[in-house]
Amino acid sequence: MKNRSLKIILLIFVLMFTFSGCSLVDFFSAESLLRAPKLTGENSALQSAVEGAVGSEIGLFTPIAGDYRASYILFDANNDGNDEAVVFYSLNSNASVVHMHLLAKTDNEWHSVADITGSGTEVYKVDFFNIDNSQNLEIAVTWSLDDSKREKTLSIYRISSLEAGAENALTSIASIQLADYIYLDIDSDAVNELLYFYYSSTDEVYSLVARVLEYTEKESNFSPSSEINLSQPTSAFVDINFEKDNNNYKIYLDCLSPDNKYFTELILFDYENSALSLPMINNQYISVLSRRAINVTCDDFNKDGKLDIPCELNYEESYISGLSEDNPVSMKFVRWCNYSQNEFTEIGKFFINEFDGFIMNIGSLYESYYFVYDYVNNVTQVRLKNFDEENNVIFSVSCREESDLLNPLLSDDRKNEYDIVISAKGVSMNITYEYVRNLIEDI
Repeated sequence: MKNRSLKIILLIFVLMFTFSGCSLVDFFSAESLLRAPKLTGENSALQSAVEGAVGSEIGLFTPIAGDYRASYILFDANNDGNDEAVVFYSLNSNASVVHMHLLAKTDNEWHSVADITGSGTEVYKVDFFNIDNSQNLEIAVTWSLDDSKREKTLSIYRISSLEAGAENALTSIASIQLADYIYLDIDSDAVNELLYFYYSSTDEVYSLVARVLEYTEKESNFSPSSEINLSQPTSAFVDINFEKDNNNYKIYLDCLSPDNKYFTELILFDYENSALSLPMINNQYISVLSRRAINVTCDDFNKDGKLDIPCELNYEESYISGLSEDNPVSMKFVRWCNYSQNEFTEIGKFFINEFDGFIMNIGSLYESYYFVYDYVNNVTQVRLKNFDEENNVIFSVSCREESDLLNPLLSDDRKNEYDIVISAKGVSMNITYEYVRNLIEDI
């Protein structure tokens, strides 16, 4: 499987050179490498509007994280069905200063609305939400600095006008130092509250605090309603998700610890008491129960509409064969668990085969079997424990490589096909093809 991508890339190059008639020398000429791409459609019109306002000697920025990762970000600021846009850029003459430019349309023509100077050297994340039930959305920009990857600055900007030339059309209403955040509609009033995470000022360098902020229209300011210290030292966030049940929330923080272990911190928000809390199971936080060496994040693993938490699953007998000494690849085994009504329940044990793109349910295999992955031949072997190694293979699974590369090239959702071989030992144990196939699911 790992050879398929390389083959596809080589095929693309062959087809390009075959039908275009160009040579490698022509294709990789300095002129073709240096020529800037010519924008088309909406982006071309936006580019012209931006350059008309600030000049053409600029470099564009794309947010590093979040849902909006583009140089030109379209959004509907006032819910009128027409898009507005923000563009992040710096002048070539002063590349360390990042600007945000707001544009809107009139009579199908883009025009400049406002331009502000940012609070960082990089754009980490952009969001759009409503904090005050006004007509226009607010723009939330998380700025980061080259010399500080942990702490960032969240700036929230209010759009007071979308007219060209309007004064104070875009103004900053809050600036918060934080590690990361999410916004929630806690009381279902179409107005968003902010849950953010910041490093405390204690001696514990990696000690984080979670705090809920609510915007008060009368005072035109944010005020904290609840906060709590996280249970584990945290050097970085990997992912943030949440679930809502009525007005109560479960917030799932996939984190990296200072000793390079992954874990999930689970935070509960009780709407009735307006309070954050960390659940404990048998006097242990979820962050302790979920510590793991592999980077697997929370997901609705069993497709029941609820997020599941990955936990460490030790499978010491299993190993990868055919690896070179400098290759750090390891096998991934995960115990997926669910937290509900103060219970932490295991929903299954799985082998995650990232090499070939499938997972295998190993709940029925865990006690009596172990796994060997043949890295050279891309074969997963299931072997019987406490048995002669020369005769302990029960069955093996490999992904079938397509002989016709043009089919997978045109289909992103193509399902894997598997070759399943059951050994004589497996046959004697009543292992069937259907049993093995039912253990496997495409990633």
